[in-house]
Amino acid sequence: MECTAIVDAFAVLQLAEEDTPRQAMELLTRTVEMLTRMCR
Repeated sequence: MECTAIVDAFAVLQLAEEDTPRQAMELLTRTVEMLTRMCR
């Protein structure tokens, strides 16, 4: 959750290039999916 908030903040404050927040969110999503599968 905190990681997503940081990525959102970077996007809102325009502290990153346009594609960077999108790529970060995709990576975070894949990481959470992987960890969720490992916990089952």
